[in-house]
Amino acid sequence: MKRLLTPWHTLAVLAAVAGLAACEPSTPPAPKMDSAAPAVSAPPAAAVTDAVQTMGADAATVAASADVAAATPVSSLQSSPLSSLREYVGRYPSDSNVSFLEQGVLADRLKQLLGKDYPTLLSNLRTVSPLTADAGRWFITGNRPHEGGTEAAAVVVDAPQNAIRVWMLHEGKVTEYQDPRQVNVPWPIDVQTMLDNQKASAKG
Repeated sequence: MKRLLTPWHTLAVLAAVAGLAACEPSTPPAPKMDSAAPAVSAPPAAAVTDAVQTMGADAATVAASADVAAATPVSSLQSSPLSSLREYVGRYPSDSNVSFLEQGVLADRLKQLLGKDYPTLLSNLRTVSPLTADAGRWFITGNRPHEGGTEAAAVVVDAPQNAIRVWMLHEGKVTEYQDPRQVNVPWPIDVQTMLDNQKASAKG
């Protein structure tokens, strides 16, 4: 015959079960996942393209500036000794009490450049044009009265390069002078026409 548990025995058993349950290691809670960090959005393609194009433009500007700097003459118009001739543009040498072909910075340069041929130049510029501006240069042309076919001259001033170039026809022979020689001083259009006409006349 089975022995029945008294209420006191039942309470004791339940208390023992509860104690054993308290001794068992509890399962650690699952770690809480942090909320995902916001994704960094990539800049729009158009913005990237604009940035690249801007860099390209800057690079092109720098390159162009370097080219310009390399091509710019060392002496500027403001610092060139020949810049003082600007006040004579549009005027004849005889318009002043002192001709700029005979005194002043241009006269000094011409004397040094031509040496013994300087008086011949003055004679070949007795009938003369005014000092004329052309593409950043100034020039004057002329001839000896009644001898234009054999005695003529042209003087070109390139003030930014501090340079002068002279063409002279004397006794039918052409001679050119330039100072300094390492720079390029193109003939103005009117001077080139004068030279071409002289060549054509010599051939004819």
